[in-house]
Amino acid sequence: MYQKKASFFDSHAKSPWAVDDYSAEETAKLDRLFKIIGPLQGLSILEPGCGTGRLTEILTHRVGDQGRVVAIDISSMMIDLACSRLKDRANVVIQRESLEDLPLQEKSFDLIMCHQVFPHLEDKASNLRRMAWALKSGGRLIIFHLISFHEINDMHRKAGTAVEHDLLPGREEMTKLISEAGLNITLWEDAGDSYLLLAQKAP
Repeated sequence: MYQKKASFFDSHAKSPWAVDDYSAEETAKLDRLFKIIGPLQGLSILEPGCGTGRLTEILTHRVGDQGRVVAIDISSMMIDLACSRLKDRANVVIQRESLEDLPLQEKSFDLIMCHQVFPHLEDKASNLRRMAWALKSGGRLIIFHLISFHEINDMHRKAGTAVEHDLLPGREEMTKLISEAGLNITLWEDAGDSYLLLAQKAP
């Protein structure tokens, strides 16, 4: 299902956008995100589409030794780089896997962080249902991008590659998908320079 996309991301694994440290502007956006979602100490987090582990590294520090991060990606080259980046972290599991094929357990995660990956999911409705199922009661799903809704979709449409049809659903469709998965949207921002959707599973 993801062979072409995996090859695409393999070919970009060492691109600046994949491996460079976050810029000051990007770091400010992430800091604001973490301020909104609050402390992560001791939480169990799933990170689909972890790439080279840039955000994964931050998450491992924030959850601490009592927490854990499960990070997956379809790109073998990005997973290799993520493993190298996080080789000294004991609270993370990194594996090459699609979200569809990842063995999940019911109510096993406090938080699922979809950072710059949601448009690339093939069956968004099915994946949302699976993620909701894997969230604990009161658990949260975060869909976050460092650019706006229109920038995301425009960039993918112009890519002319395996990701050109990977679009972020509009507000009406996304609301329907989130609701049908059994989650409630608690915050939705498309601020012009970033995109943030927070949804929660009923306690």
